[in-house]
Amino acid sequence: SRKDTKVRSRTNHTLFKFRPSLNTYEMKFTAPLLLAAGAATASAAVNPTVTLNNGVEMPLVALGVWQYDNATAADAIAKGLKVGFTHIDTAYNYYNQQGVGQALAKFPRDSFFLTTKTPPCTKGTSESDCYAQTKEQLAYDLTALQMDHVDLVLIHGTSGDFDSACDADACALDYAQWRAYEEFYADGKARAIGVSNYCVSCLDCLYSKNLTVKPAVNQVQYHVGMGQDANTQKLLTDCTSYDVVPQAYSPLGNGKLISDADLVKIGANYNKTAAQVALKWIVSQGFPLATKADNVEYLEEDFDLFSWNFTEADIETLTNKDSPVDRPSWSCTA
Repeated sequence: SRKDTKVRSRTNHTLFKFRPSLNTYEMKFTAPLLLAAGAATASAAVNPTVTLNNGVEMPLVALGVWQYDNATAADAIAKGLKVGFTHIDTAYNYYNQQGVGQALAKFPRDSFFLTTKTPPCTKGTSESDCYAQTKEQLAYDLTALQMDHVDLVLIHGTSGDFDSACDADACALDYAQWRAYEEFYADGKARAIGVSNYCVSCLDCLYSKNLTVKPAVNQVQYHVGMGQDANTQKLLTDCTSYDVVPQAYSPLGNGKLISDADLVKIGANYNKTAAQVALKWIVSQGFPLATKADNVEYLEEDFDLFSWNFTEADIETLTNKDSPVDRPSWSCTA
């Protein structure tokens, strides 16, 4: 059976309530990144890219490995790269970066885009300790991955209370982490830096500081059912105003959308699964996403998003759905 987890994640349209300009999030259908010899279906696969605010091209569809052990992560990556995935998403506290690195070592470095993350600091940590801890975790990421650089690294959440907006204390810790990230970027150890699970208050707080480098990405929960949620829409608008690309995790609504009757019905119109419908709804808005699977059939389905398009009626149905609804971040509320 299919599973959707935090990162099991499965043409711009006037009917979307939130509709970023394609000049902001333009999908570029370029030739796929070079894939290793023997990739069975890669020759026909194209993973469009979105341009980040520093000019880096990020592949739209990422393969995530949350909750996988090292061996499972390595196996999923090997299969995914052969299917056509060119973006891998992991994190410090996924505890599988060694497996990710071992799998990627078998492929040319220019054949994939690699994202990792470091945890937020615990509330009550001093700013100096938060900064030092983040520096250590960034260094560990590279060591575990056996890489001299990553393409994107994200602060995995804000350092505040889970059930409130970012206050001054959280903001100070977030900025301490960001200073460590800016140094990591300046040293050439990441091609882009960003955040994850940052609410409007957290982005506003960070942008009130004297930033040398601005966040390129904010990875948040986003899926069908959240298209009418006011908090989600405000966050997406806030990201756009700051030139931050929103990236969706849990695009299958933690598995709830896999058998959703509306999505099953719409999928039948295109000979696609409900999971493909859920993913297509996100990329149709120009948003990148992280999906998750270790089965070749599901990997192929997750990647088959760009050869077909919704009717306006189907887009309207999907955008107007108000369930399942979730909050965009687990680490803050507004």
